Amino acid sequence: MSKLYELGLKHNTDKTILSATHGMSYLHIYERLFASLDQYEEIRILEIGVRGGNSVNMWLERFPNAIVVGIDICDCDFEVLDPERFIFYKADQRDIPALKEIGLKHKSYDLIIDDGSHQIGDYIESFYALYPFLRRNGFYVIEDLYNNYAEWNRMRTTRINANGEAFDEFQNFITKNIHLSRAFNYKDTMLNIFSIHQYPGFMVVNKDLV
Repeated sequence: MSKLYELGLKHNTDKTILSATHGMSYLHIYERLFASLDQYEEIRILEIGVRGGNSVNMWLERFPNAIVVGIDICDCDFEVLDPERFIFYKADQRDIPALKEIGLKHKSYDLIIDDGSHQIGDYIESFYALYPFLRRNGFYVIEDLYNNYAEWNRMRTTRINANGEAFDEFQNFITKNIHLSRAFNYKDTMLNIFSIHQYPGFMVVNKDLV
């Protein structure tokens, strides 16, 4: 079976871009993180921001029994490797009721990836809307977090993220919930978070050990 990085190059996804410092792409790290998903006959992947379909076809080929659910503000006008395993919703990430409705339609996900607007407010609200649909041992990924910071945003259109303070507050809040779960039972709450992992450019939230 081809590795994610090889498939990313094949399907021309920008997830293959290498870290300037560490020389690794998202997909090199994902390959190790998501290895546990191979044990399941069918997994369900949801990705926000699928314009062009590059990552959709990468996921479909890497996980040949997976169902991929894609959300984008633009129309789905790309060819899909296996249309029977791809479900598309045209929706604005800011439309939280729509996100919740999509979540309910498919009940649970093994992998949720936010590669949408990269606006702090958008991915925080999307997290609160979709995280409840992440199954135990699943992965919730928020990509391209370097867009949070002013020194990068001076040359970009995402300056609305300012100095990243709102992101830091979000991280602090969910980290606090991880540590308080030592003393309080959060199993029946939305914030049943077991761990947070930071990597160059993205973060991963888990509900339980993998």
